[in-house]
Amino acid sequence: MQQVEIIVALLTVIGIVGALSQKIKIALPILLAVTGMIISLVPFIPTVHLEPDVVFFIFLPPLLYLDAFNTSWKELKNVAEIVTLQAVGLVLVTVAAVAAAIHAVVPDMPWAVAITLGAIVSPTDAVAASAISKEVQLPKRLMDIIKGESLINDATGLVAYQMAVAATLTGAFSWASAPNRFLYVGFGGIVLGLVLGVFLSRIRTKLEHRPVEIITSLLSPFVVYIAAEHLHVSSVLAVVVAGVYLGWRGPLMHSSKTRLQAVATWETIAYVLNGFSFLLMGLQLRPILETVKSYPPLDLFVWTLTAALAPIAIRFIWSYTVTPLYIGMRRTSNKKPNWKHLFVFSWSGMRGVLSLAAALALPLTCADGQPFPFRNLLIFLTVTVIASTLLLQGLTLPAIVKKFGFEPDADNPDEAAYRARLSLAREAVRRIDELSRAEGVDSDDPNLQKLLNHYLERAIAHVESAGLSDERADYFHRLYNEAITAQRRLLIAMRESDQINEDTFRVLQNELDLEESQIPE
Repeated sequence: MQQVEIIVALLTVIGIVGALSQKIKIALPILLAVTGMIISLVPFIPTVHLEPDVVFFIFLPPLLYLDAFNTSWKELKNVAEIVTLQAVGLVLVTVAAVAAAIHAVVPDMPWAVAITLGAIVSPTDAVAASAISKEVQLPKRLMDIIKGESLINDATGLVAYQMAVAATLTGAFSWASAPNRFLYVGFGGIVLGLVLGVFLSRIRTKLEHRPVEIITSLLSPFVVYIAAEHLHVSSVLAVVVAGVYLGWRGPLMHSSKTRLQAVATWETIAYVLNGFSFLLMGLQLRPILETVKSYPPLDLFVWTLTAALAPIAIRFIWSYTVTPLYIGMRRTSNKKPNWKHLFVFSWSGMRGVLSLAAALALPLTCADGQPFPFRNLLIFLTVTVIASTLLLQGLTLPAIVKKFGFEPDADNPDEAAYRARLSLAREAVRRIDELSRAEGVDSDDPNLQKLLNHYLERAIAHVESAGLSDERADYFHRLYNEAITAQRRLLIAMRESDQINEDTFRVLQNELDLEESQIPE
């Protein structure tokens, strides 16, 4: 019963902080992590432990899958060269740089342990990057690189982590087998994700029962993750590849009603999982602080500063000095990257709950029965790295982006959407006219005229809205909203006066909801 009460309490906190986040315009992960830290320091609050297995199995697969599902493979392909460079090259360099830095200030720390810390904090967090991207307006290509990097670099970091932990446990490390192991884990995850993505898409296409379709959708990332774990390939890459493939095939797998319901279900689940992951991460502060009381405060300060600054510094150095990065960006873009793009890219390397889960998952003992060296310190330093990137970078990034004043992309998404809507309306009119002529339907048939008028009115509406000034567009937008609000008030009144039953009310309410969802914000 106590666990149920804790879950309800955490959900309440997530709801309150979520509402506050919308008001003060601070990214939800940052606010939840800070809230968790504050709560954890309250003496009478019971300690809430974050189990690594929960993160690796419950939180990670669906959140990675959803981000990948909403990512176009074409967008990833356009930045694949740079994303690969970041997700492999930068991660490995970060592992080495952080290991060297922490080994320099903690000379008693074995190299294998120092490399373990580097591997833990090397990957950026996909969840944090996705959430914070909603609060800032970056050039689309730059945002694609940041999100693509954070989706894939977890795999590199986890492989390096596994190798470093194994070296610490056994006291031996095979450099000869490392490249083969890395290739097997990486490419194996990609192949498995693609194979299972094709398999799941065929199954989900044949399903015709809406609840079963949505349940299958929710199970998809877990199926892929478990299969990858059993085959000892990258579960992260497998889930990401399957998610991207299923996202691309999504329009062919579900009906419109199923898709609307599935989107709403996934949005709710993702919001709750995001909330729990960052809130629980913040709640680990007090128990982690208690484990490092034995270290001298000055030494602890130096180690903390080193661990926090090293990943940030190496990301800046890498971004501004590595020639292949510049070459890759020039090959796929007509516009040369300027220092503002590189600065924002360097400043966007937030770490998150995956790093903490990896630290908490460190073994307690080595193969010889001795305690895992510096385990408590590694966990503490991981928390400082996460906190520094989330608070320092996450809080200041929106202000920096606003200060830089990035020029809007040449391709205006609103203009592209207008042209696409107009083309769709024209195609509907053309097809209706073609079929009616072929089947000899009277052109004056009222049902035919009604259908044609529906699409003609939509086309005219798009043309007129495109030519409106901002003031006039706002005016008609308000009229549209008021019309739906008036209909909604009347519908509620009809239900309360027993003019319609509950089933009819819900059908009409859903129609109004769908109509309102089409109004541009």
